[in-house]
Amino acid sequence: MNKVYIYIVLTLSTLIQSLAAFAQQAEVKGKVLAEDTKPQASVSVYLMTPKTNAIIKTSVTDDKGQYIFTNVPNGEFVVQASSVGFEAARSNNLQLNNAPVLVSDLVLKVSSNTIGAVTVEGKVPLVQQRDGKLVLNVENSTLAAGNTALDIIQRAPGVSVDKDNNLQLMGQAGVNVTIDGRQTYMSSEQLATYLKSMDGGQIKSVEVSTTRSAKEDAEGAVGTINIVLKKNRLEGFNGTFLASGGYGKYERANSSLSLNYKKNNTTLFGSYGFTHNKRGIDLMVDRAMVDAGKQRVFHQEANLIEKTNSHNYKFGIEQRTSPRNTMLLQFSGDNYAENPENNSVTNMGSSLTSIDSILYSESRSKTPVNRYSANFNNEFKVDTIGGKLVLDLDWSMFRNDARVDYTYNTYFPDGSLVRPTELERSYMPVDIDIYVAKLDFLKTIGKGKLELGAKYSNVKSDNNLGFEHFVNGQWQEFEGRPNHFIYTEQIAAAYADYSRVYGKMSIKAGLRGEYTFSDGNSITMNNHVKRDYLDLFPSANIGYTVNENNILSLGYARKVARPNYRNLNPFEYYIDKFTSQRGNPYLKPQYTDGFTLNYTVRKMYNITLGADITNDAMVESMGQNTETGQAWITKDNLGKSWTSYLNVNVPVRIGKIWTMNNNLTGIYMHFKGPIVGSYVDDGSFFFQGRSMNNFRMSKALSAELSVNYNSAFLYNVYQIGARWGTDVGINYNFKDQRSSLKLAGTDIFKTQKNNITTNFAEFDSKIRQYNDNRTVRLTYTYKFGNLKQQLKRNNTDSDEKNRAQ
Repeated sequence: MNKVYIYIVLTLSTLIQSLAAFAQQAEVKGKVLAEDTKPQASVSVYLMTPKTNAIIKTSVTDDKGQYIFTNVPNGEFVVQASSVGFEAARSNNLQLNNAPVLVSDLVLKVSSNTIGAVTVEGKVPLVQQRDGKLVLNVENSTLAAGNTALDIIQRAPGVSVDKDNNLQLMGQAGVNVTIDGRQTYMSSEQLATYLKSMDGGQIKSVEVSTTRSAKEDAEGAVGTINIVLKKNRLEGFNGTFLASGGYGKYERANSSLSLNYKKNNTTLFGSYGFTHNKRGIDLMVDRAMVDAGKQRVFHQEANLIEKTNSHNYKFGIEQRTSPRNTMLLQFSGDNYAENPENNSVTNMGSSLTSIDSILYSESRSKTPVNRYSANFNNEFKVDTIGGKLVLDLDWSMFRNDARVDYTYNTYFPDGSLVRPTELERSYMPVDIDIYVAKLDFLKTIGKGKLELGAKYSNVKSDNNLGFEHFVNGQWQEFEGRPNHFIYTEQIAAAYADYSRVYGKMSIKAGLRGEYTFSDGNSITMNNHVKRDYLDLFPSANIGYTVNENNILSLGYARKVARPNYRNLNPFEYYIDKFTSQRGNPYLKPQYTDGFTLNYTVRKMYNITLGADITNDAMVESMGQNTETGQAWITKDNLGKSWTSYLNVNVPVRIGKIWTMNNNLTGIYMHFKGPIVGSYVDDGSFFFQGRSMNNFRMSKALSAELSVNYNSAFLYNVYQIGARWGTDVGINYNFKDQRSSLKLAGTDIFKTQKNNITTNFAEFDSKIRQYNDNRTVRLTYTYKFGNLKQQLKRNNTDSDEKNRAQ
């Protein structure tokens, strides 16, 4: 652990030195000409590092061909100009030292009709601040190659996962996860399973936001994690093939193929991916119960093996029907089978040295899952100054047919059976159907922009749990355990957002209204819990640009986190003989008032100070039966929570080959309310840090190093232990510029362990868990077909302005 602290100290020292260097500023300006010496307007100009080609600043030439970069730090840089239909022009290396620099004229030479797909070779920063969001760009990351979507997402700034692979943001649960801006409508368990089966090679970037505008869904008490998938815009036919193999405790592999064909106004696209993932989870649980002054302890050691085979595919067409209208129709599917095997041994007695019985448990699961979705999108430009009307229609279905077989054998210490072998089995088909329609309108009015929209969603979840045990030589229904629960939720929403710039100040304010109707129908218990309510969600953001390199923004948003159907189902889900999860049909949504203050320095450094105040907080509560030894967890609206956080994202360049991105988050969480019969009024501070480093040794060879650390903290009544991890990777690009080879190792010191302790009221337990994170993986990628972009000179102006943003 000392090595971690040393690394953090060195990192902070580097940041201080870097910030001191940036305090020294200079100015760079010049002119871009054509071969006939005529000035060239609307040319994209980039200030970059000479070796790694990291883009520091961008500019666009005026009608005189002139450009300027202000407040440039000291150091060595190069200027490159790029325009459609011309070869890129590049200056000599510039050494800046507190003095303005006039760059020699850059002359653009006419190129052939095609140029490379990416004219500028500048490397996109790994983490960017864009539109109030922190964006993790993973499209070409060595550490992302061959990994699952869940592996990649937890590397985003401020994101972490708990022991059950539930995503957290700024240390908090209640995150709204979207894919290309669309809600997934899954429970946390379903989402984790889906993300573990999703090939990370499909992901372009991960956007993290703790703020919200009225246009966005109010769901997500903490914020939103948006997964942006790759899109291919190249002309002609092209594609990418990927093959990856890895090994941790067990083998894993995945491969994918994506194809794209674009001609004139029509684009056809499709992809297919296969993933095989076998992962081992080591678990140790100690529990102590006291009844009438007598103690009984349970010491469980379990080995869980998760085996997943998944097929995911997507195909569609994008058609530009006129210069003002574009339609998109796409279909995607995911078919995967998760087959976990769980073997555990539980020693039971008055103490760990006085065992009176031993339970051997086995569970074998078969969980085939099918998920299909279709989307129609139509965008119509109502004018030439940004106005548009967008229609979105979505349909998706989720089918899960889980079956689990349980075997229990209880022995005396001498090896004789306490009771005959117990056999149980469950089947739990889950059918979810989702329909969503959305209409958005954007119009420039005077000096401001008005956004209006409406959305309707209908979600139906049908969960029919069957449970049987083997009695007297035949299978019989296990009384009290079968359960049929149907949950329906409809949400109708409308919003208005208005934004305007007043000199150095920008203002955006909006109001979203959501009317929710929900019906939890427990057919087994003949009980309906119906709710209908209207909620208003105001949001506002004020931005102030002190100058080009100092930008402040203050935001407020009201948000909601609704319970998912599994938390509302009043019956029990049995994990094993002594552990279960109970639903609560009376669980209500929790509402959060979120405040954020954001400060961006030199378009590179980002500091966010936030506070979330949550009422009717949905909190995990516990229960246990001291006679039977059974323990369960459930969720209740128990109290109020306050969370404050400070997130700092700092990119640093060290020398010519080393670039670093550091994300540091300090969090204070405080909870006030009753839990398991006792009143809690307590808080805890903890720290999360991640440093991602890239080493560009040559154009062909690069390496990556990622180090993360989470300090110990108290979450309600759970004491979470500290953990840290180290990932490394190396990438080689072949001379053909089409193929690459990547070798990566994750959690190489095997330190990403989950240690949880509860010692509250009558509850005394310890959990030690390791999720088989240490792996090594080799990935080969090959791009084929046309990798050149067909260009039209008459589109130069708009294309270059867009690329310079």
